[in-house]
Amino acid sequence: MTDSDVRPIAEKASEFPAVITAAGHATRFHPFSITVPKEMLPVGARPALDHVIDECVAAGATEVIVVTRPRDSVVTAHVAAISGRLRPVQVVEEDLQYGYGNATPLLTLIDRLRSCDLFAVAFGDDLLLPGACAHRELAAMRGLAQCGADAVIAAQCVEHDQISSFGIIDTDPNDPTRVIRIRQRPDPATVAEPLAVVSRLVLRPSILPLLVPTEHACGEVDLGIAVGELARCGTVRVHRIDCYWVTVGDPASYYQALRTYWSHDPEETP
Repeated sequence: MTDSDVRPIAEKASEFPAVITAAGHATRFHPFSITVPKEMLPVGARPALDHVIDECVAAGATEVIVVTRPRDSVVTAHVAAISGRLRPVQVVEEDLQYGYGNATPLLTLIDRLRSCDLFAVAFGDDLLLPGACAHRELAAMRGLAQCGADAVIAAQCVEHDQISSFGIIDTDPNDPTRVIRIRQRPDPATVAEPLAVVSRLVLRPSILPLLVPTEHACGEVDLGIAVGELARCGTVRVHRIDCYWVTVGDPASYYQALRTYWSHDPEETP
């Protein structure tokens, strides 16, 4: 499916599409991820992607678009099986004419997203647990954006020894909800509050012109860098999440994600 095949979305301000990125190659899970995307790793009885889709729908997304790597068949088949009236979800293949990077899925959908008032972005390999309340975070971010922000980005404090692994948000000393910059993997000694970027965002189309390859991202199109640039010229707010933030992006993190899931959000007895 190409962008031209996507059903029209966001023609009205009341519509709120969500884009789920599932286009990475998960090299840390090779050879498993050569055939099965990491977003399809089971968390409980369902793939990680399922949890993210449900989160977006419960938060009020009127359409969920899962952007996959080219020629994917696994995610595509799964979405076809679960899509329906109560789960308005579809798949679009990432268009690599826009380059590589975690923002390429948004450029793939640029003709659709530029007509939106607001849209959400969620990375398909990151989960917020427990799932029963995860959607409240995205809904709260939407409400904050509706108050006039150009973007709202989720965040959570991490341990001091983890700072150099994340994008870290610096906020205005006089307004702890306002982002003044995002630093990629900074020196921990320079960080006052270890507030790490979480892969949930609510954006306006004003972000789209900033999605360009950068030297800092080794020539890729990086969404975090673009949001940091937006903070220099617009209003970017941060929403501090209360949920447990876990990832299935690498084997060790996946193990911890399963432990967190079974401790806080079990759907069934393992």
